[in-house]
Amino acid sequence: MKNRLTQQGLTLLEILVAMLIFSIILGVVYSTFFGSSKTASLLESNEDVYQTARSFLGMISLELRALYYDPASGMGLTGVNHETDGDAVDEIYFISTSYPRGNPDAKEGEIAEIGYFFDVDQIKGKKRLIRSVDPTVDSDIKKGGTLLFLTDQVKSLNIKYYKKDTKEWLDEWNTQPQQQASQQQQLPDEIQIELSVTDDKEHETKFRETIQPVLRR
Repeated sequence: MKNRLTQQGLTLLEILVAMLIFSIILGVVYSTFFGSSKTASLLESNEDVYQTARSFLGMISLELRALYYDPASGMGLTGVNHETDGDAVDEIYFISTSYPRGNPDAKEGEIAEIGYFFDVDQIKGKKRLIRSVDPTVDSDIKKGGTLLFLTDQVKSLNIKYYKKDTKEWLDEWNTQPQQQASQQQQLPDEIQIELSVTDDKEHETKFRETIQPVLRR
């Protein structure tokens, strides 16, 4: 009996089917990988937004709860309403007892002038939120001190002041003597901060915090 040697190989149809299956698997892997990358990027972007909001709201809440008012001079709190391109960009200046001095022998709770306001980055053309701190309290709480750039992610900052006796929210506040007659009190009962933060893709997230100052003299 003759032994017949047979050579087996892949037909053209089998090769095409194999290539099709490989392409499907490659597409699934590609979609999964880049989908995960986009999700990770989005989560990282969201984390940056929430971190910015948490840091700012935590800091200003602590400072505003420790407001200081001087009845002799009327110095304590000035809130100014501003708007740019349809966005609220309010300013607030106040005296707080939450500022610790750099001297280790000094007690925590020394008073300082603190302010939050916006300026514009001349290169990028973006709004920047600035914090000012002046441990030397004088007659003008809007001027002087050390300026610190906080972030350019804040799209809007809207601050309102609540009067409990009239049950109204005001856009501005001033404890100085020439303004007290109309406000009938030294400090607001509540301060509401509405913050809008954008990520690197200009997606906007809004935050709100209500603070009840504890009057210190």
